[in-house]
Amino acid sequence: MMPSSPTLESLIAQVRSGLENGPALDRLTLAVGLANRLGELGENLIGYYVDEARRDGASWAEIGTRLGVSRQAVQKRFIPSEAGMRGRGQEGFWDRASADLKTAVKLAREAAQARRKTYLGTEHLLLGLAGQPDQTTAQALARCGADPVTIRGAIDGRVGAPQSEPLPDETPFTRLALRALQHALREALLMNQANVGSEHLALGLLTIGEGIAHDVLINLGVSYERLREAVKEVTADPAAAAQSEQSVQPAPGRPEDGQS
Repeated sequence: MMPSSPTLESLIAQVRSGLENGPALDRLTLAVGLANRLGELGENLIGYYVDEARRDGASWAEIGTRLGVSRQAVQKRFIPSEAGMRGRGQEGFWDRASADLKTAVKLAREAAQARRKTYLGTEHLLLGLAGQPDQTTAQALARCGADPVTIRGAIDGRVGAPQSEPLPDETPFTRLALRALQHALREALLMNQANVGSEHLALGLLTIGEGIAHDVLINLGVSYERLREAVKEVTADPAAAAQSEQSVQPAPGRPEDGQS
C-alpha cells in the first residue's frame, strides 16, 4: 500500500491556518517557502534511495533509466560538488550551516594542512568535530566511546600525526567528504531542523558507509543508532553532559590539530 501523501487541499489549509487573517501576499510568501521545503524533501527522498540502489550494486546508468534521464544527468544531480554545496536550492548549504559546523570544517582544514595533505577528507572532518570538546557533538561521540583523544589517536595511526610545517595550500573536499556533508543535510531534514549542525555531520560520516572516519567510528564501537540517541541525550541536558565528559579532556602538553 502506498503511503498517504500531502494533497493540494491539505497544503492550502496548512498555509491558511498560519495566516488566516493576514494579507494575501503574506500567504503567498508562506506558500513559496512551503513549496521549496517540499521540493527539498522530495529531492532528498529520491537521493536516499539512489544511495540505497548504489549500495545494492545498481549502476548509474540503471538509476538514470529509472529516473528517465541519462547516466551523466543523474550523476550531476546526485553526486555533490563544492559549487553545488554553495548554491543548490533557495539557499546554499553553507547558508544553513551552524556556527559549530563551520568551525568544525575550519578545524578540519587546519588538521589536513597540519598533516601536509592536499585534500580534506572524512578523517579531517572527524578531527574537526573532535577539536571542539565542549560542543555537544564531541560529548555525544565521547558517550559512544569515541572521545577526542581516542579519535585523534585512531586517525593519527591511520594517516600520520601533524608535522612541524603545515601546508599553506587550499585543501579541496574529497568526494567522500562532500557526500558526508550532503548526508549531514539529510540528517537535519530527518530531524526536521532548518540548520545543519556538527551533530548532523557526525551522523553523516556514518551513513556514507565508507571512508576513514566511518571505519574509525565503527572500529570504536560507534553505531548510527547509538550516536543519534547520544546526540538527543546531550542536547536535552547539556550541563550534565559537560560534567560527565570532564574526564575525557585532551592530554596535557599535546598540541591540538593544526597547531603543531
